[in-house]
Amino acid sequence: MRLKRAETTASTYDPEGGDHGGHARLDCIIVGGGPAGLTAATYLRRFHRSVRLFDDGFSRARWIPETHNCPGFPQGVSGEKLLHKLREQALTYGVAPVQRRVVGISASPNGWQVRDENQTWHAGSVVLATGVRDRVPDLEDGSIDDAIARGLIRLCAICDGYEATDQNIGVVGPLVQSIQHACFLRTFSSRVSVVPLSDSVPVLAEVREEALRRAAELRIQVLPELHHLSCRDDTCEASDVAGGTHRFDTLYAAMGAPARSNLAAMAGATMAKDGAILTDAHLQTSRPDLYAIGDVATDLNQISVAFGHAAIAATAIHRRLDPVLR
Repeated sequence: MRLKRAETTASTYDPEGGDHGGHARLDCIIVGGGPAGLTAATYLRRFHRSVRLFDDGFSRARWIPETHNCPGFPQGVSGEKLLHKLREQALTYGVAPVQRRVVGISASPNGWQVRDENQTWHAGSVVLATGVRDRVPDLEDGSIDDAIARGLIRLCAICDGYEATDQNIGVVGPLVQSIQHACFLRTFSSRVSVVPLSDSVPVLAEVREEALRRAAELRIQVLPELHHLSCRDDTCEASDVAGGTHRFDTLYAAMGAPARSNLAAMAGATMAKDGAILTDAHLQTSRPDLYAIGDVATDLNQISVAFGHAAIAATAIHRRLDPVLR
């Protein structure tokens, strides 16, 4: 049986974001408008919970030209189209993302206070779906956004390594990190080269030597350090410090993707050394009623993982709250 869109909601909920919303206590505030945050919002609204979702417009999903490993899209889907569909689905249940940046979070006697650029909001629980920020190489000419859109620069071998099958692939980043990435890519092509950057953090000699040994074993070419990089037409061109020039069909960035976890740090949540937010099996952080989902809580940065995290956290939040009596 198809149910009519829910209109009977918690009394404090204002889907249009009226001024009084900042003083009402919501069931949950979600920070982050990517796949994880939007899915969590849909789940919670379908539990008849009051929700507000903040989106600063920087979901890394917006960079996806077309993903073919997202469940349910056999012909592939762009990141922008996927986000549009997820927003449309959340809006069906009354959640319109608030286009503001959250600048502060702190515990309160009844949950959490969240501050955006204009006002303070109150909620019993908070979900951080703030994602990561990809480090990308500097291009001598052209836009990095354009290069990513055309598949010349790629950010995720798990997502689109298949699309690079048998291509001439380059990997740019710190030496050891790039070799590890290149080893993963050898599944997809016999032509994989590492274009190293100078290491910003010292690497133990034995670690470096083991990485080079592994690269040689898998017939991965390790080039001299990168001097400059450009993407023209359908080719990436890398010039090295020894004067060599190398052309690739596609170039993977293996430069790291630090978690956007400053709000978690502000809230006093425990984090790993790499900045990822540590959570329990229900995606709750070390602080009660503060959850972290998606890329900010895992190094397996996949849309399908974000969906799963959202379902787990939203259901856990619903169970911790008093029932919504009909």
